[in-house]
Amino acid sequence: MSTFAGLKRPEFTGSNRCWPCTVLNVALLALVVGVLVPFRPIPAAAAAVVGTAVIWLRGYLVPYTPRFAPKLAARLPGGVFDHSTRADSLEDVRAGAEDGEAVLEALVEAGVVTVDGDRLGLRDSVADAWRARMSALAGSPGALVEAAEQDVAGIDTARVEALDDETYLVVTGESTAWLPDAVAVAEVGAVQALADTDLPAARRELAAHALCAFLDACPVCGDDVVEGQADDCCGHTVPDPSYEPPTVLACENCGVAFYTLEQPADADG
Repeated sequence: MSTFAGLKRPEFTGSNRCWPCTVLNVALLALVVGVLVPFRPIPAAAAAVVGTAVIWLRGYLVPYTPRFAPKLAARLPGGVFDHSTRADSLEDVRAGAEDGEAVLEALVEAGVVTVDGDRLGLRDSVADAWRARMSALAGSPGALVEAAEQDVAGIDTARVEALDDETYLVVTGESTAWLPDAVAVAEVGAVQALADTDLPAARRELAAHALCAFLDACPVCGDDVVEGQADDCCGHTVPDPSYEPPTVLACENCGVAFYTLEQPADADG
């Protein structure tokens, strides 16, 4: 059992499985097995069994698949392997996340968010503390991992991973989430800033994502955060052909999405 546990990669399997990567690896395995069968049937059968098990447990067989698969899939005709992007967030780590309205009400009650007619704003002291926390975490992977594990209630483990020239904070709790570096800095910094408010600790990782609706600059590159549509990336399920990406708040320079503003009208079917 311990051997299999060591092989498992939850960040690439289950709900995090990239099906184009899986299909590509199965196809490559089938090719190798097909070449071996006429000459070495027993090794071919063994390769098929072991290879399938590894793909099932790890998400892929060929090393560095997450690095090259998106580029390879992008060259295939028909857009068969296009991927939809969702902005991974600390709120994805915990099952049964609260409704956004309930989180907003809690932020208002705690004095974190101010209300002026139909306008919402972030209290100046919270905004200043948040900027200071983000500044301390940006460009320091060790500090980011330590802060995530020590300060975020829903996280059991955290580590930094580099895939396809992008950096992610991989966090595990009740589930696993991949946070782009900028999102991780923004949300972990928000959790730390919220620790100095009256908001209960159990709600901070959920509220941290809500605070990203007030983000005006990317905490990593410093460029403006503007409205746009989610970009495509590897690591998520293949959408329905009629899928339309949601409207998000994203960095104008690096394209990282911090907050979803609007879901497509037919998102719920």
